[in-house]
Amino acid sequence: MLTDEGSLNGVTVCDAGCGTGSLAIPLAKEGAIVSASDISAAMVAEAEKQAKENLSVRGGDLEPVMPKFEVKDLESLNGKYDTVVCLDVLIHYPQSKADGMIAHLASLAEKRLILSFAPKTFYYDLLKRIGELFPGPSKATRAYLHAEADVERALNKVGWKIKKRGLITTQFYFARLVEAVPA
Repeated sequence: MLTDEGSLNGVTVCDAGCGTGSLAIPLAKEGAIVSASDISAAMVAEAEKQAKENLSVRGGDLEPVMPKFEVKDLESLNGKYDTVVCLDVLIHYPQSKADGMIAHLASLAEKRLILSFAPKTFYYDLLKRIGELFPGPSKATRAYLHAEADVERALNKVGWKIKKRGLITTQFYFARLVEAVPA
């Protein structure tokens, strides 16, 4: 989705919830000007380390711009970006708060907003209920699932519409992916 409309050279991107930089670093390699943040200082430190190791001059190529990494929660993000990307973070917000977060992220984006979320499906709901039977500090039973219709409604409410839909899959995980643009 990020390169569907051409080169990322000079495109400003906010990677909200950047984790260890697995998106921010490739975006910088593609020429994007990246602002990346995560609530976890340890994740941001690892992202900075990975960026320094992976973003170097390679035999005459132009050096990519190092992403600006910050320790911030989503609510504290500010600025304006061509694109805002928030992958696998909405799982930490109940729908009532996710609506406000989606509105906030949309207010930072000028051209598009890309979100992924754990979809509210029978399969995920069942897994969550099974997980709740085994309480403990290492269990992620507070993961929030979101119906795609609820995410779409939240986007529509702030004047955005879904342009593309996708699915992220691994052997043990899947998430819905949407690209939204101003309506």
